[in-house]
Amino acid sequence: MIGILFRLLWRALVFSLAVAIAYSIIFALFPYLRGQMPTAIVIIILYVLVAYFTIPLLVRLWRVAIKPHHLPLYATTRDGWASDPVNIAIVCRSRRQLIQDMKRAGWSVAERVTIRSAAKMAYAIALNKSYPTAPFSSLYLFNRKQDIGFQIQTGDNPSPRHRHHVRFWQLPDALTEEADSHSFWQTILRRFVYKRRQIWIGAATHDIAPFALRTRNLQITHKIDSNTAGERDFVIDTLREAGVLRRTETISSGHQLEFHGQTFGVNIVVDGSLTVAQLKSLPFISKK
Repeated sequence: MIGILFRLLWRALVFSLAVAIAYSIIFALFPYLRGQMPTAIVIIILYVLVAYFTIPLLVRLWRVAIKPHHLPLYATTRDGWASDPVNIAIVCRSRRQLIQDMKRAGWSVAERVTIRSAAKMAYAIALNKSYPTAPFSSLYLFNRKQDIGFQIQTGDNPSPRHRHHVRFWQLPDALTEEADSHSFWQTILRRFVYKRRQIWIGAATHDIAPFALRTRNLQITHKIDSNTAGERDFVIDTLREAGVLRRTETISSGHQLEFHGQTFGVNIVVDGSLTVAQLKSLPFISKK
């Protein structure tokens, strides 16, 4: 009873804060800024303030008391919202082998998000310029953001506007109290762990449009193809064509589900299966 009361009070507090912020922006900040600069610039400033600061702040306050509950088959945003379905696992010797074999299959390693890389990607998207190592936004699995990401640009004029991409998280050997879903993954993948092999859990999606709005905060992002199973198969096909794939196996790890994606107009249907791809033990390519 005390827990329910606390949750209700917390919701009321967050709602009241949201109303107060909205009132301040509409009736105080907007009239003040409009008297200082052109209306178009004021609208842009207020959009950035609301989408990238105010709404994320309110969501994080909400999550302090209202913890997210999601299947371990889904990576989440930083605020805990379900995002890209997890649909592939790679079994290999090391991170080095994962990188080399993905490169052999035509994939490029995504750069980390920095001010410089974010600005470079914005430039590449705006002018439709090639940027094969463009960064990804961070998604979370096992309570941490992806360890590495790969991409292939597509289109007549390849650029980050349209790209195949996959994020990977290495599955640790030991369980931790902070990552309850580790036991789920280790149970269904137990027979693949042998001879010091590593397992990398991946979420593969296809960016099909450069601009879309996130439903929960109105931030600008890519629009993805709702057929994420097809993107998983694309990753497997590139590895097979490159001659680095030893074998694959499909594991039924859940039920078929349909859920609303991050952006308006995207409903994702997942088949509840995970494709496990074991890589061959090929010689490493010298950097020389």
